[in-house]
Amino acid sequence: MMPTLKSEFRKLLTVRSTYILLLGFLLLGAFISFYVHGYKQAGTPQLTGPAKGLFLASSIEQIPNVLSVASALMALLLLAHEYRYNTIVYTLTASNSRSKVLLSKIIAIFCLVFVYTVVSTAILLALVVAGLAVAGHSLPPQDINYFTFFTKTVFFTESFAMAGLLFITLIRNQIGAIAALLILPNTIEGLLSLLLKNNSVYMPFMALQQVIQQPVLAGAKPAHPDSNNLGSLTPVHGALVYLAYLAVGWAVAWYLFLRRDATKSD
Repeated sequence: MMPTLKSEFRKLLTVRSTYILLLGFLLLGAFISFYVHGYKQAGTPQLTGPAKGLFLASSIEQIPNVLSVASALMALLLLAHEYRYNTIVYTLTASNSRSKVLLSKIIAIFCLVFVYTVVSTAILLALVVAGLAVAGHSLPPQDINYFTFFTKTVFFTESFAMAGLLFITLIRNQIGAIAALLILPNTIEGLLSLLLKNNSVYMPFMALQQVIQQPVLAGAKPAHPDSNNLGSLTPVHGALVYLAYLAVGWAVAWYLFLRRDATKSD
């Protein structure tokens, strides 16, 4: 298991696409955190009235949404490169178990995404404060639980990373998997929401979005209102719904990875 795991870490850390994605989306997140959220929104009503103490915590939406794209694409490309260049046959030959190969990929992605998310989230939160300072504003005492903030962000990015790896494991084609990753969470679920209406929140990626809802003032009822008529779940409930979909998807993907000809990308 350890040689296979080391091999996956080596693949992940020796390709340019990994560093392009990590740095590129960190820079995008830096622009949004510093300029859009910190500098530009400094004079908006979010910093006045009772809600001003939630300004820093309100970045819970943009930070994980940006970092999750890098995480999903990085996970997807780890396996997609092997199908694209037909090196998957060497990976499978070098190991005595396909399960070990797939598990090693999951562990490698999980560890890198965890480190990337924690470090990047700390940087981006600091940039929100820096943007406020440059704009000439100071933050009032903030009502933010940093442990909860980081936990939600890590869960969100890890969830998207596992979805990216799941899509390429099922589809085995780089273009098809990327298309599925970009289309399913927005276009497909958006169209289905016209039919499902208030039950739309039980679709996988809409449920996942409930994990990173913006905080509301203490005592607000309901705590997380349904502002778009698509339904509303608590963060914990949303996480459980998404994990149920992910478990089923991975059960199918794992079975197919073990049984079908994994050296072809048909």
